[in-house]
Amino acid sequence: MQKTVTRNFDRENFHPQTFFNEISIQIQQCCEDRKVFLLVSGGVDSTVVFALLNKILGPHRVLGLHVDTGLMRLDESAAVLDYMKNHGFHNLKIEDASQEFLNALDGVYDPEKKREIIGRLYIDIKEKVSEKLELNIDEWVLAQGTIYPDILETAAKDSGDKGAQKVKTHHNRVDAIMELIEKGLIVEPVAQLYKDEVRSLGEFLGLPKELVWRHPFPGPGLGVRCLCSDGNFSGISAADTDKLKSIAKQAGYESCILPLRSVGVKNGARTYAHPAVVRGLCDWSLLEKLSADITNSIPTVNRVVYALDDNAPHSYKLTKCHITKERLDKLRAVDSIAADTLRQSGEYDDIWQMPVVLLPVVNERGGECVVLRPITSKDALTAKFVPLKPQTLQIIAEKSSRVDGTGDLFFDITNKPPGTIEWE
Repeated sequence: MQKTVTRNFDRENFHPQTFFNEISIQIQQCCEDRKVFLLVSGGVDSTVVFALLNKILGPHRVLGLHVDTGLMRLDESAAVLDYMKNHGFHNLKIEDASQEFLNALDGVYDPEKKREIIGRLYIDIKEKVSEKLELNIDEWVLAQGTIYPDILETAAKDSGDKGAQKVKTHHNRVDAIMELIEKGLIVEPVAQLYKDEVRSLGEFLGLPKELVWRHPFPGPGLGVRCLCSDGNFSGISAADTDKLKSIAKQAGYESCILPLRSVGVKNGARTYAHPAVVRGLCDWSLLEKLSADITNSIPTVNRVVYALDDNAPHSYKLTKCHITKERLDKLRAVDSIAADTLRQSGEYDDIWQMPVVLLPVVNERGGECVVLRPITSKDALTAKFVPLKPQTLQIIAEKSSRVDGTGDLFFDITNKPPGTIEWE
């Protein structure tokens, strides 16, 4: 739609009606007489864009494609199709490409490489479906649900922000996508908007609450929540370990550093450092202060998690593993348990998003450790962790412990900054 994506309004002056009027003209000018092919993940952004394009261009000029990557939440793809049909969207197709994604990610450990593979494969699948449907490529453009924070955190050359620095590469900003953008073959209607503005636009378009206020789900899906490792770890300095234990002990907690790294953000730039584990009294105010004290005092630590099982083993080992269906099923099970428990406790709507992360780290029993990351945010550029009711955590912990192969359950008590919403 445009090669330079910049905000031309401030947050206070955003109004969905005004935005709709302006973006309608831009979309019609960009598409001319062409049709639009949209990848619909089922998340908030792509769903709103799908509704927007249908309203502006009409369903006869819009084709939605949901790709089942095998990286979806439990029963997600079937739910997306039912959801869309039940709310009047009949121009959506589903393509099962789960095995292709799993094959492509086999033996891949690097987070950036995973995002690159996933982003490129989305395009490959789109082209494969286009050929199968005998679509004339000259008659179509590709649409994406890219939002402004995606661009800022990737610090792509079309961000319009010379001071932006790269935090992570979003799947919709990999090289293959950037080439299409340069050729003017990508339509990104909400690329100027933050998440809260996208939701506001969705409500203006008449989308039901359950669609607009779903917890966000990343395009790469569980591909960025199922962490991988080649098993190599350079170690942690004794000085940092001693300093961590000293800070935690003063607050009345035990602590250790996990043998892996996660992505974070500081002064708008990416950090790649270690998470620390603390265990002791569940006092959320004290834990939030302790988290800040640790990340401010130890540069090699950018994230702090709270161990939910006080009697859990205190020894952790990094293990060599990549994305497999078995690991994804394990993660899907815990993710589903967490979401269902939040709905039953009435806390689901108080949380903007809750990533559940599977770590390539095992406890003394050999179970892979899992992290709960409930946060609240308006724009995704900053976030605060959300304390949960003790009984909610107890239910999640008890049910998750029954999932075969799971280890310790951690609760991420890191705000953003210094910890990003996702772990990679």
